Amino acid sequence: MKNIMKISVRNLFGFVLLLSPALLYAQGSNVVVVVPDGRTEADSIPANTNNAYLFSTLPGHSYSIEQSRGLNRPTMQMFVSPGCPGFFGSSVNDTTSMDPAVDLNTGLGQQRKREAFACPGPVYPSMPPGQASINIYNSSPTPSAVSITVTDTTLYSAKWAAGTNSDTFWTFTNTSSAAVNISINVLDSNGFAEQLPGFPNSGPVSIPAGATLSLDTTQIPSQFRANPPGGTPFGGSVRVTEDGPPGAILATAAIITNPGGPTPTIQNVRFAPKNQ
Repeated sequence: MKNIMKISVRNLFGFVLLLSPALLYAQGSNVVVVVPDGRTEADSIPANTNNAYLFSTLPGHSYSIEQSRGLNRPTMQMFVSPGCPGFFGSSVNDTTSMDPAVDLNTGLGQQRKREAFACPGPVYPSMPPGQASINIYNSSPTPSAVSITVTDTTLYSAKWAAGTNSDTFWTFTNTSSAAVNISINVLDSNGFAEQLPGFPNSGPVSIPAGATLSLDTTQIPSQFRANPPGGTPFGGSVRVTEDGPPGAILATAAIITNPGGPTPTIQNVRFAPKNQ
């Protein structure tokens, strides 16, 4: 019961912090906006003060957050609240000890802290962004320097197809040292989530360390392969979330046309993080 109460209070604290930046100011927190593009932001937190670092979140995207105070300086207490869009919650995964681990302790305390979370779909272009917060508390009697890195770890593929004579094949390999959960959001050409029979499960799906998950569009019934029936074949883009360290999931995609014909063709499609 004691542990349940701790978790409930911790989650309530994160929810309250997300209600309004004005409330953070009222509580004596310094509020800073950061950008989830992998850049490292340096800051100084006053003595006995909580700093709140905010960034926008999007459905079908995933994020990794890393805190460092420099070499030979232990990290400060950090709480991440996902603040995903919509009404679906998201859990935070501590990836500090996952390969590549950042928690090497040389006797002077843990020097880095890393956490990750994913915002589930479905994805719609008109859905407003959410707002995540990273709260770091400096309990020392003196100001403390800190560095924050927020990375959008979403994997993107610009093309997929499921026509009368073509299918798309995907593989996802977990290169880290612990299980990673992924969610697959298959979008049409207008950026809307597809919810048709036979589509890959939007997740989350857990991939064990070192394992590979393979998915394809071959199970989509023929009547759902064009819009309208007999018209333009289905296609669009794909985005995949992951709750592991940056680069934990290695993804490949290929579109095969005329697989049973005399001249089948294979088109390899790039699948990579947003900022690569």
